[in-house]
Amino acid sequence: MFLGKHPRNIDDKGRLAIPAKFREQLPSGSVITIAPDTCLRVYPPGEWDMVTGQSRVSAGTSPTERNLIRRMFAEAAILELDGQGRTLLPGNLREQAGIASNAMVVGVNNVVEIWSQERWQTLERNTSDFTRLNDEAAGHRVETP
Repeated sequence: MFLGKHPRNIDDKGRLAIPAKFREQLPSGSVITIAPDTCLRVYPPGEWDMVTGQSRVSAGTSPTERNLIRRMFAEAAILELDGQGRTLLPGNLREQAGIASNAMVVGVNNVVEIWSQERWQTLERNTSDFTRLNDEAAGHRVETP
């Protein structure tokens, strides 16, 4: 399980230091790709295996699903950590997620997300009313006072 949020700097070469407590859970074979909400998502091998099993293109796959699968897999890269626990974030992924020099690495239970610091701060502002967010997620009607 991945928990917490960790601000990180991106160095001049486009490398990001993965938090130490996440490294052992992100072994060789972990995959990084684009994700909804304009962030990056890192899948440990077991999670990526589940994604690939659910993301099959067939005659019955809708055009929207095919395009989602295409983009997700076309942008995917193997996460490789150097001896200092850094990974190179491919330029195309950094650009799509709007990540320049500062990032937020966020544990999201079974995956890790990497956000531009600015977009993460916007998300925090937009979701600051946790009770309302919880009620909306549960499908409850929320009345505005």
